[in-house]
Parts: sequence; C-alpha cells; structure tokens
Amino acid sequence: MISSHLDTEVLFKRLSQSILHLFAPWLALYKKLHLDSLISSRYHARDFSEIRAQYIDSRVRLLAGMFTFLTPMWIPIDYLILEDDHFLPMVCARILFALLLMFLWILPSDRCSMLQARVRLILLMILPSLFHISTQWILGSVSDSELLICYTFLPLLIIAMHSIFPLTLSEGIGLASFTIVLLSLDELSNNTLFTIRGLGHLWLLCLIMGVAIWAQLSQLHIELKMHHQSITDPLTGLLNRRTLMKLLEHEKKRHQRHGRSSSLMMLDMDYFKQINDCYGHGMGDRVLQRFSQIIREQTRGSDILARYGGEEFIVILPETSAEDATILAERIHDANHRLPLPTVSGEPLFFTVSIGITEFNDNDSLESTLSKTDEALYQAKEAGRNCTIVRS
Repeated sequence: MISSHLDTEVLFKRLSQSILHLFAPWLALYKKLHLDSLISSRYHARDFSEIRAQYIDSRVRLLAGMFTFLTPMWIPIDYLILEDDHFLPMVCARILFALLLMFLWILPSDRCSMLQARVRLILLMILPSLFHISTQWILGSVSDSELLICYTFLPLLIIAMHSIFPLTLSEGIGLASFTIVLLSLDELSNNTLFTIRGLGHLWLLCLIMGVAIWAQLSQLHIELKMHHQSITDPLTGLLNRRTLMKLLEHEKKRHQRHGRSSSLMMLDMDYFKQINDCYGHGMGDRVLQRFSQIIREQTRGSDILARYGGEEFIVILPETSAEDATILAERIHDANHRLPLPTVSGEPLFFTVSIGITEFNDNDSLESTLSKTDEALYQAKEAGRNCTIVRS
C-alpha cells in the first residue's frame, strides 16, 4: 500500500511538472503583457482609472456631439424618400434623439469617475440603438425599396463605435453583448431573427464586434504601457519621484482620515560613489537593481516602493508602526549581507544601506514628515552606516 501511494504521488508530481513546463511560455507571456489588467479593471491603479475615465468620457461626448448635429441633417433625405405619414414621425424621432444626445454631450465632465464614464458609454450605445428600433418600426409599413437600405446601416456604425474606447475584455464583452441583444430586439419581435437574413445580419454584427473588441484591447494595452513608463523608474522598475509625491500626499490624507499608524522609510546606499569609481557605473546600476529586487521581496504588496533619486529609495508602509518598520529594516539589512553581487573578477561585492524611519503624525505636514525621515537617515550615516535610526 505504501509503495502504491508513493508511486501515485511521484506520478502526480511528474504530471504537474509536465503541465507547468507545457504552459510556462504562456505564463511568461501572461506576466509580460499584464493580461490581468487587460481582462479586468480591478487590477488598474487608481490614477490610471481616473485618466481612463476622462478619456472614455471625452470620446463619449465627442460622438454625442457629432450625432446631435448630424442626425437632423438627414431630415431633407427623409423628405425626399418618405411619404408624409412616415416623414413626420421620422422627424419627431430624429429631433428627440438629437435632444437626448445633446443632453449627454453637455453633461459636466469635471472629475468624471469610472462609474460615471461607464454609464455615459452605455447611454451612448442605448440611444442610437433605440433610435434604430424606432426607425424600423416607423418604416415597417413602407413597401420595400432600394432607397430604404440607407436606414439599415446604423447598427454597423453603433458596433464600430465600440472600437474607439479603451475597454477591458470583460467590459468590452459585456457592452458588446448588451448592444447586440438590443439591436436584435426588432428582428426578434418580427420573428425574422432566425431567418437566413436575420442570422446573416447577426453574424456580421458579431464579426465586426470581434474586431472592435480587439481594437479596444490594443488601445488599452498601449495606454497601460505608456502609463507604466510614465510612473516608473526605467532602471529599477520602482515608482519614480513624481508619482511618489502624489502617493505620499494620498497616504498622508488617508492616515489623517482613519488615524491608523503608517510609517515612512528612507534608504540610502552606503559608499555608492566608491562602487561606481572602483567597479564602473555598470556595476553601480546592477547594485541598484539588486537592491530594488531585495526591497520588493521583503515588503508587502500594499507597500509603496519608489526610487527617490540617485541611490536613495523611499518605502511607504501603510498601517505599519515604527516598531514594525524597524523589523522590516533589519530584514533588508540581513538580505543585503546574504545576497552579494559577483564582480567581473568573480569576487562577491557586498553592499550596505543606511535607513531612516518616521511614523506619520497628524500634526506634521508632508514636508515635515519627509524632513524628519531625512534627518533619521542622516543620523544613521553619522552612526557609522549600515544601521537604522527611528525619528519620532
């Protein structure tokens, strides 16, 4: 029995390793492209969501404005094609549609949230779809004519409109499904949806929608990449100073609002100039990259890591007391001693850091908190380096 159990365990282990080996390239691609951010918006940073919301809202308002002006301009064509008993209802539908879109166009856009942007986007798809359904209802009793084909193009335009918005996969599929169902209501009510003509029309809408969703994801991927480049330091991959200052301000306000302990840690590489002078700037860059990796491994996912400038780094520790921050600092010191870098000659290069820590205080401004942390770091340098000083 024991032998059988061991054989099963070994077989399961080998099978697991084979599966991981098979999917390893795809997992690497998944991490490289940040596909989780393309699938759902819950993985987006708050500032990126704000930027994306403004971008979506601006395009919604642009399209709403275009429809507001262009829809009534078709009235002369209606007059030439339609009889009076169809022309007047069509004019009323166009004017009502234009007024509703004008309302969407002039909505305030300052500080538009992601929820507001989504609601406005859905309205932008609902209004033209309802207008199309109403026009088909008005034209239902009109005898077939080649001229009436110009009233059947709106669904294709509505579907194509999806392609100009940077949406996640879940958002794109959800909005696409809703729009296609809405556009199919007219044919469904007339029992023509499951005819060859109706199914062909539905297939064409789905095909164009697939291309539109691909365009949405392409836009979103480019925007995510550009945003990541704008907020991170290219050498270490940590946040840059400009982004750090914004997040520091946010963390300061959050601390004042909730009153929970939060700490600020400033780290500075010891004798970094000598490393550059002795081993070259290439080795100096490798030291900064290795140290950045050490900080990432020792901190939590909720901690905020940034390169403050040169060989200085800052870590924001939400809901962390100065005592707990000191424990983290000791782990960083220990990791530095355990993970030296090999030099060109093969000798290990050990590097150390000095660390200053300050706990957020309601009575201190952000500048004062940074100044106290910097003073604690200076005291650590004066104390012989490779140590941690806490400033209250």
